[in-house]
Amino acid sequence: MHRFFAFRKNSIIELSEEEKKHFKILRIEENELIELVIEDRIYEAKFTGQSFLLLEDKTKIPDVKIYVNVCIPMKLQTLETIIDYAVQGGVFEITPVFCKRSFQDKNKLLEKYQRFQKILKEAIKQSRPSFLPKLNYPIPLKDTVLKGHGVVFDSFEKPKNVLPIDSEYTLVFGPEGGLSKEELELLKSIGFKSYSLGDNILREELAVFAGVFMIRCKL
Repeated sequence: MHRFFAFRKNSIIELSEEEKKHFKILRIEENELIELVIEDRIYEAKFTGQSFLLLEDKTKIPDVKIYVNVCIPMKLQTLETIIDYAVQGGVFEITPVFCKRSFQDKNKLLEKYQRFQKILKEAIKQSRPSFLPKLNYPIPLKDTVLKGHGVVFDSFEKPKNVLPIDSEYTLVFGPEGGLSKEELELLKSIGFKSYSLGDNILREELAVFAGVFMIRCKL
């Protein structure tokens, strides 16, 4: 079942011009069932030939929420890949984080946010989660909020901590070159613990997917 982002205008459900093009390419037929994302809800709908008939609200908040805080890579294109992989992995929220070894130009980063939101939507359409993952605005590492069990994945720490079962996980992924000792101590003071993704050093986008997958396998 194909998924499209829509909006209400004067009580009529409409697609953006870009979504209309995609709709035509897929050759959706009359009475075909599709999914429509309207505001923060996901609906099963039927295309009537001229309009859309909403049939069922299919939005379902996950039993386990995974919050990903990722240190912003020096190449912003890598952040696009991270957003894509994180959504496919099943995250609830993504927050880019400024740290000592991350990308630092906030204004340039914000200029890319329309592009990042597009990547987010495409990943939501492709992987079709039952909820709508959210991309937050960037924050400094010191403002990281711990929800549930705090997990730090860093390239150079290889602890053997055992991951507990919880209903919420907040993950922090260090940048290329790793988090500084002071940054790790800061996170630990908040309540985070370090975990290992294995002996190999992974690229940040792969580390994000592997970390989220590890959490989901644990459950």
